Formats: sequence, C-alpha cells, structure tokens
Amino acid sequence: MISICIPAYNCEVEALVCSLQQQIDSLQLPAEVLVLDDCSPNPIGLSASYAAVRLLRNEQNLGRARTRNKLMQEAQGAFMLFIDGDSEIVASDYLNRWVTQSNNMGGYSCCYGGSIYQAEAPPSSHLLRWKVSSQKESRSQIERAKKGFGFKTNNVLLSKAIANQLQFNEALKGYGHEDTLFGFELEALGYNISHIENPVKNAILDTNQDFLMKTKEALANLILCINLATKPPAFVQHVTLLRTYFQLKKYYMLPLLRGYAWFILKSISRNLENGKSVGMVRRYDLYKLIVLDQLFRSNP
Repeated sequence: MISICIPAYNCEVEALVCSLQQQIDSLQLPAEVLVLDDCSPNPIGLSASYAAVRLLRNEQNLGRARTRNKLMQEAQGAFMLFIDGDSEIVASDYLNRWVTQSNNMGGYSCCYGGSIYQAEAPPSSHLLRWKVSSQKESRSQIERAKKGFGFKTNNVLLSKAIANQLQFNEALKGYGHEDTLFGFELEALGYNISHIENPVKNAILDTNQDFLMKTKEALANLILCINLATKPPAFVQHVTLLRTYFQLKKYYMLPLLRGYAWFILKSISRNLENGKSVGMVRRYDLYKLIVLDQLFRSNP
C-alpha cells in the first residue's frame, strides 16, 4: 500500500484530494491519503467524505520539517508519496504509475516524479517564482537523472523503511532547505534517488515580494544546515550556491562582491520585485549570493 502524504497550510486541497480518490476508486489501488493541516488560520476542510482520506490538524504550527515527520509516523503503507497541498494532478494514471514504480524499485528506496508549472506567464507581480521554478525545477526525467539535481519533497516516493533511519531535521523552523538537508543525508546513508516522468503541476501563489522574503528565510536555513549536516564540508560541496560562495571566499573575492553589492543590490531588488523579466533568473542568483554573504557576516 502507498500512503499519500499531503502537508498543507493555507491552501485549498479539495481538488487534489478529489482527483486522488477518483484514481484510487477507478483503478482499485491500494492507497491511503493523509492530509495534515499545519494549523492554518482558517482550518482546511473537505466538503465531502472520501473513503481513503484522513484529515489531520496540528494544534499549533509545527513547520515544514515537523509536519512531514508527523506524516511519516502516521503513514501505514510500505511507501510514502509526498505531494504538496497546492499541487494539481495532471495525468489520469498518475497514481497507477506510482504503484507500478513501488513494485519495481530495484535497489532504490526513493524516486522523484518531477514537477511542471503553467505554460503561460503569470502577471508581472507573480513572475519571479514562475520564472525561477520553471527554469530550475521543471526538468525532464533524463535531466533530473543527471548528477546534481537536488532532492525535492513534492511528488517524491519514499520507502517507509527510510523513516526508521532518517527524518527531516526539526531544528529547521522556518521556510526552506529542509529538503536539501534531508536529500544530502539520504545520500550519505547510501540511498540513491531514481527518477520517473510523472509530474504534478505546481501552483503559483507567491508575489515577487513574498518570494524574496521566503528566499531570505531559506538562505538563513541554508546556513544553519551547514552545522546540522553530519559532514559540513561535504554539504557545502553538495549545494551549488554554497560551493560558489566559498570559492569566492577562498580566492579573496568577497570584497569585490560586497563592493558590487553596495552599488547594485537596491536596483536588483527593485527589478525583481517589479517583475522585470529580462535576465531575471541571473539577477535572482546574484541576489541570493549577496544576501547569503550578508547573512554570514551578520552571524559569524
């Protein structure tokens, strides 16, 4: 049996749950659906009763890592399929593909199915998240299978046995990179990640300003991950942004970055917030590098 684990916060899950239940019924699949509301201000509810679904709620906000660990504990199946609450199922045989994959994992205990975003560009106020995610996350199975594609918590199948050895690090309280650290530790334990072509569609919910705020929070978590990792030097090499930063530090180039940031950071931030599309992803990468340096300097 597969346990479909859906962490949710301030989002509508009805359409997702309905799609999953329909596929479970039509194909008579062995599956359960666990929806865990992480104490949303307006509690998440379902308008109808779904036979395979259990709706759970945290009495207080536990955050992304603890909520996923709780779902791992609640799951009854031999495999857990994690799907974010704001995702959309795009294939009528989506679950059947995962059931088939769970029966043919070979030497793997983890498999990623990929993600896609809407084809048409959203309004400029929401363009940044769409641009970055479409270019960096929407990869084919072949592209994802290449070494270096990071672990993602959305649309990933995990063996229940993994939960006995590894959980999401609950020291990461805020937004971001709990999946990066989990993926690193997964590989350190000797687990390999396989890939199939079975994507979900991700919603675009963040304004440019909200996404930049989340980015800052995620970068603070990324720095914390270095100390939480079992092998900090290896973790630095595992993450492209950290590897680049420490290369600049090694060759005494950080003063140049800081001087450049003094002139350009406000302009970059303004262009990103306003949704100026030309060169947006490169500006965003530079923005992350500058903010990362600021965070390191403020917390030596």
